[in-house]
Amino acid sequence: MITIILADDHKLFREGLRKILESEEGLRVLGEGANGEEALELVRRYHPDILLFDIRMPGMDGLQLIKKMKELGLKVASIAVSAYDDENYLTGLSAEEVRGFVLKSSGSVELLAAIHAVHRGESYADPSIAGKMMSHFSKHRDANDLIERLSPQEKVILYWIAQGYSNQEVAKQAVLSEKTVKNHVSHMLKKLELRDRTQAAVMAWRMGFAQLSQDALKPRTT
Repeated sequence: MITIILADDHKLFREGLRKILESEEGLRVLGEGANGEEALELVRRYHPDILLFDIRMPGMDGLQLIKKMKELGLKVASIAVSAYDDENYLTGLSAEEVRGFVLKSSGSVELLAAIHAVHRGESYADPSIAGKMMSHFSKHRDANDLIERLSPQEKVILYWIAQGYSNQEVAKQAVLSEKTVKNHVSHMLKKLELRDRTQAAVMAWRMGFAQLSQDALKPRTT
């Protein structure tokens, strides 16, 4: 059973969302919050598997809610359900380790796909914005060519950065020293012509790279 907390300031939207989720076997909504403060209290009380939240809410908004949860050590997988697909939102979400992004204009299929992907420890970006977000990076070259510039080790590091991991955490996952990871990150950013790791994470989301399974990153053997 995947347990969920909803956070959105529109009651009708929350009620509709709850009906969709509770009609799906294996999902259970534990509570609803109309703002960040209410959602935070529900998360502290119930410790759900997943938080579905709107970015724009009165008082404590979605990003402030995620930051506060991190400060309190509340480890809950988070999915933003928003009416907005602005680049700044995606950048902010990625920087705060939010694992999923679904547009309110999308259907239940995308929402359920995001929930199951995030519950598996993967990331999910709404397919309806993937093309738009990827276009920024493919003005001068095919988007896939950007990823192919990277070495296998750099691809692994990009993947973990996209999951919101620090250099120290990436080092543990990749079985490397933190200094080696830092060097790889520097080389990776130069190859991708990006300024920082946040841009790299956002790009990985836009291109669908962050949504890959870990097995897909393993070198193929003949």
